Amino acid sequence: MKMTSKQRVRAAVERKPLDRLPVMLWFEPQMLLKCASEIEPPRSLLDKAVLGGFELIRRNAPSEQLANAAALFAYTAQHDYLRQLGSDIVDFHWFFGPSIIKSVNIKDGNLNITDRYGIKRSVVGLYLETVEPPCKTIEDVASYEFPDLTHPALYAQIRMYRALRPGASIACWVPGVQDSSQHWMGLQNLYTWMIERPDVIMNFFAAMARHSLDVIRGAVAAGADVIIIMDDYGSQKNLLMSKRMWERFTFPFLKMQVDEIHRLGALAMLHSCGHVEPLLDKIVESGADMLHPFQPTAGNNLALAKQKYGGELCFVTGIDAQSMSMMTPAQVAGSIRENAEVGRKGGGFVLSCTHYLQEDIPEQNIKTMFKTIKKETALT
Repeated sequence: MKMTSKQRVRAAVERKPLDRLPVMLWFEPQMLLKCASEIEPPRSLLDKAVLGGFELIRRNAPSEQLANAAALFAYTAQHDYLRQLGSDIVDFHWFFGPSIIKSVNIKDGNLNITDRYGIKRSVVGLYLETVEPPCKTIEDVASYEFPDLTHPALYAQIRMYRALRPGASIACWVPGVQDSSQHWMGLQNLYTWMIERPDVIMNFFAAMARHSLDVIRGAVAAGADVIIIMDDYGSQKNLLMSKRMWERFTFPFLKMQVDEIHRLGALAMLHSCGHVEPLLDKIVESGADMLHPFQPTAGNNLALAKQKYGGELCFVTGIDAQSMSMMTPAQVAGSIRENAEVGRKGGGFVLSCTHYLQEDIPEQNIKTMFKTIKKETALT
């Protein structure tokens, strides 16, 4: 029997019989628009018009920054197209969209945005980066108050998409306390103050975690069945802090978020880039259902992790975004095939990109990826 995406993702987490492996695709918006215009055209007339419109704006923008800004807003219209491409999980960003923006201006050919948190962002390269955090001093951190994001209107896009696509697996991002806090005070200040003023940072983390529970409740009430906690813990080779420090500062709030997600009946996915293998036992202890992206190029061993934790944690990984631009099509197919073979054993696996697919990936590699995904997700 053919399953809906929502059923398929939950069945994978619960290690129940599947009609095929579930998939989560991730594209840089520039790559998404390139894919829509040159590789796999949208079948929907609406998607063709909307994504084509963003691509037209991008190509005719007066500056590179505004071109990339136009592409970024394609995130708000990507969901049906992702489903066409084979993605079961489609994601909505709590921090990116009209509902979270407080003010916008264009200066010197660049788009500048201030959001409801007081974070000032600007397009730098391909990304909307924080250029001015709201907390300049430790006193600012101590006195910071998070905005009220409980109004149902803030989650209208999720609610409308759930009504339109009742069988979709809808994921909503929420901030994890460790990685997201850099947008409020800067990365260097964050890690310095964790040592110099742990009391203030711990209180800030607690306030952010409580705030995130409001976002979780709003998103699940609107129709999200998966909540993605965005919290990078690793670099390319190591953890960003000692495990002992992570257990003190980060773990209690991760568990708080996961507990609330489960109380509401949704699935909890932790997104944590970098080398996170040393934390797997504690991630399992937190109760998280899924871990993304478990990047192989960051020294994470999927086979060993599946062997030890595959009965308790669903791994969302397998499509190596970091290396794909340097691979041949045959290597792309081989890498996906190998990871899918390892991941599917015993269940608890979603085939997913290990980061956003970049615009510099050769077209033939993307086509090979689509072909291989279709072949490797079929359960024969």
